[in-house]
Amino acid sequence: MFHFLGFALIFVLLQTAFKILDVDAQFYFDEVALLIVLGGTLVVTVIAFPLSYFLKIFSSPFVMLKTKKPNFVSAIAVIVHASKSQGRSKSMLRDVLERRDVDSFLKEGLELLLLGLSREEFKDIMTERIYRARQRDEERVSLFRRLSKYPPAFGLVGTVLGLVGLMRTVGEGASASEIGLKMALALVATLYGLAFANFFLVPIAEHYQQKAEDLKVYRELQLEGLLMIFDSRSPLAVQEMLNSYLEPKKRVDFIGIRESA
Repeated sequence: MFHFLGFALIFVLLQTAFKILDVDAQFYFDEVALLIVLGGTLVVTVIAFPLSYFLKIFSSPFVMLKTKKPNFVSAIAVIVHASKSQGRSKSMLRDVLERRDVDSFLKEGLELLLLGLSREEFKDIMTERIYRARQRDEERVSLFRRLSKYPPAFGLVGTVLGLVGLMRTVGEGASASEIGLKMALALVATLYGLAFANFFLVPIAEHYQQKAEDLKVYRELQLEGLLMIFDSRSPLAVQEMLNSYLEPKKRVDFIGIRESA
């Protein structure tokens, strides 16, 4: 919901600018410019991307509503609890798998621990899954970044079309006021292109880029913990190693070592 507050602030910003300029917002509306910029971007999307990508464009703003930051503390709690199963006790690891706060990546890792793989095989599989998950996470980043270059280009197309019409009216002996009005409307297309790219497409791409970065670090934390469980490291060692991923003020003590110190 916080992300939509940002989009709302864009409209507040524009309305404030209109008031300062003492210009009615209707003056900036031009259906031809809107058609060229939005329609052109839509056509390029249909031509350049498969249907699955096309659907992501419309679903991404709503997916942002459901976006939650990875819960590092919860993951550490699960891993520390699992580390108490010295020798990778299958019964205790299965109990951990039944917890509701175990996410899909950590669950896969715990399940692989039960399969009897070697440490190298286990690490290679989980590392590959981190890499492939990162690729999937960045699909929306790539999509919106690639799309963001088109609205300004189509805005320029709309401006050129407007200027062609302007030159015709000049040739027909239009008045200075008519020329000024048509010139302003011609430039609206460029405004639409820049605004659509920088107020909508680029921010969404940056949001999903940050999300991909956070998830990568989150999965690396989980892999670090899973490898320590594989090596039968003590819960204290696991806790303090994973606490390195947190800011000092947010570090946790699930085994009560600081209370007994």
